[in-house]
Amino acid sequence: MQTDNTIDSLKQLGLNQLESEVYLYLLKNQQMTAYKVGKSINKPTANVYKAIDSLSQKGAVLIESNKSKFCKAIPPNEFLNHYEKNILDKTKKLKISLNNLETNFYDEKTYSIESVPLVFERFKTMMEKAKVIAVIDAFPNALDLVIDTIKETINRGVEVYIQIYKPIEIKGADVAFTGIAKEALSHWQSEQLNLIIDGEEYLTALMDKDLTKIIQATWSNNYYMACTLHAGRMHEQTMMKITTKIGSKNFEKEVVELLEKQKYFYNSTIPGFTKLFKTK
Repeated sequence: MQTDNTIDSLKQLGLNQLESEVYLYLLKNQQMTAYKVGKSINKPTANVYKAIDSLSQKGAVLIESNKSKFCKAIPPNEFLNHYEKNILDKTKKLKISLNNLETNFYDEKTYSIESVPLVFERFKTMMEKAKVIAVIDAFPNALDLVIDTIKETINRGVEVYIQIYKPIEIKGADVAFTGIAKEALSHWQSEQLNLIIDGEEYLTALMDKDLTKIIQATWSNNYYMACTLHAGRMHEQTMMKITTKIGSKNFEKEVVELLEKQKYFYNSTIPGFTKLFKTK
C-alpha cells in the first residue's frame, strides 16, 4: 500500500507508471543494468530501457558511462530538489509566456472555486491588485495563512479593514474583533475567508475546519455586487465595534465617534463605484 501511494505521488510529479516502478526498484537495490531491472520487475526490457533513459533526463537515475551501463538511482532529496528547481524554472517561463497572451475583459459573471489552495492564491492575487481599500472577514485558521499578504498590502499604503475572530494586532489595519467570536466559530464549525477590494472584486469562501475541502466559494468582479458587499461588510464591522462599547460610561460619545468615521460611497473614493456607471 505504501509503495502504491508513493508511485501515485511520483506519477503526480510527471513520471509514468513504469518510470515510477523502475526508480523505486533501483532506489531499494544496488546498481544494475536495465536488462536486469526489467527481469527483476517482470517488465519488457525495451520498455525499461526507455524508462531509464527518461529517468536519466529527469535527473532521477545515473547511467554508467561504459558498455555495461549500470544504472543507479539518485537519492530522493537530490532528485526532488533538482526536479523542483526544474519545475520552478519552467513555471516562471510559462508565466511570462501566458501573461503575454492574456487579455483582460470586464466580466461580471460569478464563478465557483473548487480548490482550497486556489482560494488562497486568489486572495493573494486580489490583495496585490488592491489600490485603495480592502475589506476582509477571516476566521482564525484562514487568517493565519493570509496574514503576511495582509501586512504586505498595508505596507503598500492600501487601507485594510478586517473583521477577526481571535484577538490579534495587525499594525496599520482597522480591526474589528467581534465579541461573539466564540459563539460564531462554534456555530459555523468551518473556516471563512471573505475579501472585497476597491469595490471591484470579491471573494467569498466557506471551507471545512481543516482547510482541506471547499463547502462553497465564489469569485466575481461584478462591480455592483462588489460594492454591495463592500458596504455590507463595512457596516457589519462598525456594528461589531459598537458592541464592544456596551457598558462603557461614554457609550453614546464613543458610538457617535464610530459612526462619524463610517465610510460611505458619498464620503470616500471607491474605484468600483465609479466604474459601475462606466461599464455600459
